[in-house]
Amino acid sequence: MNLEYPDPELRSDKVHLRKWSFGDLGCVEAASADPEIPRGTTVPALYSEKEGRAWIERSWSRQTSGHGLSMAIADPQTDEARGLVYLGLRRIEGHCELGYWLVPDARGHGLGTAAIRLVSRWVLLDTEVYRLVAYAEPHNSASRALLRKCGFTEEGLLRSYLRFDDGVFDALSFSLLTADLV
Repeated sequence: MNLEYPDPELRSDKVHLRKWSFGDLGCVEAASADPEIPRGTTVPALYSEKEGRAWIERSWSRQTSGHGLSMAIADPQTDEARGLVYLGLRRIEGHCELGYWLVPDARGHGLGTAAIRLVSRWVLLDTEVYRLVAYAEPHNSASRALLRKCGFTEEGLLRSYLRFDDGVFDALSFSLLTADLV
């Protein structure tokens, strides 16, 4: 299974989910400045234009290599990138992992909720994916609340599941199934 970018692109009154472009370097720079985003993602911790461009190219390569999709969460009026939503294909056919982040000044405005709802419905109803999983660190109450608000079910604690440069950490596992949407 391979995921193609949605056509037409996913849009709502709050967000536009689209392929990353080099015009989004400002968003990558803002993400690099937040200590939590580079810690758990491939966003460069030390931003330079060269590193930002390399990150965008890696985002594109996820689709072409068959690993999944990386899309910008953009403002629907200005098209300014404000965050990321990632769909990573798993080894088990029909399973997909959801990842997301927003730059700090975009948080708390409902963009994450709108983006996750939009991409979840699309991937579960319009592709062969039937199980979407997401992980949140136990102390990340905002991420846990977002997933619950979007209909995800908390399944349990995965001990020492996440490996970052600064150590190994527990994660809470969440899932959303096609059956949850119908």
